[in-house]
Amino acid sequence: MQQPNALAELNVLLEKSDVDDSAWAEYDYEEGEVLLAKLDSHDRAVLFLSVRAKPVNWRRCLVSILHPSKPDEGEALVGALHDGDEEVVYEALSRLYFFCGFIDSARKGVFQDGRRQIASLWERVRQDQDVLLRVQELSQARRYYAAYWYLLAEAAAPGQNLHE
Repeated sequence: MQQPNALAELNVLLEKSDVDDSAWAEYDYEEGEVLLAKLDSHDRAVLFLSVRAKPVNWRRCLVSILHPSKPDEGEALVGALHDGDEEVVYEALSRLYFFCGFIDSARKGVFQDGRRQIASLWERVRQDQDVLLRVQELSQARRYYAAYWYLLAEAAAPGQNLHE
């Protein structure tokens, strides 16, 4: 009997899922994370090369399980900032802010939390003017992200350190 292929299973899961569905939020995303982690380098390359041809919900679900501590996932997350669908783009922006250490709290508002930061992603965002400009553009287009952008721009300034 042939072993199930993690890439095929992940594709099926992403195809049938929706980020806004409670099933995704409750447990399907965890299955997606497990399947993504099982992929070898070849399957990961195939997955990331196929993104543009996939439906919007598939892309949104993929973005929602990316962990930018892995370089290819970080690149996929940054790349999703230029997706053709606005909801994919803003899913990516939310994840990027989170993994750069910016959190929104009902009590504190938006603040920096270095414990959540993925250092390699943070450095990429801080040092890549194209990424910074895209994040600024997206943050200015949606009022919700304005406070995030203000803190990110301040923290990204030369000489600043997010770890306090």
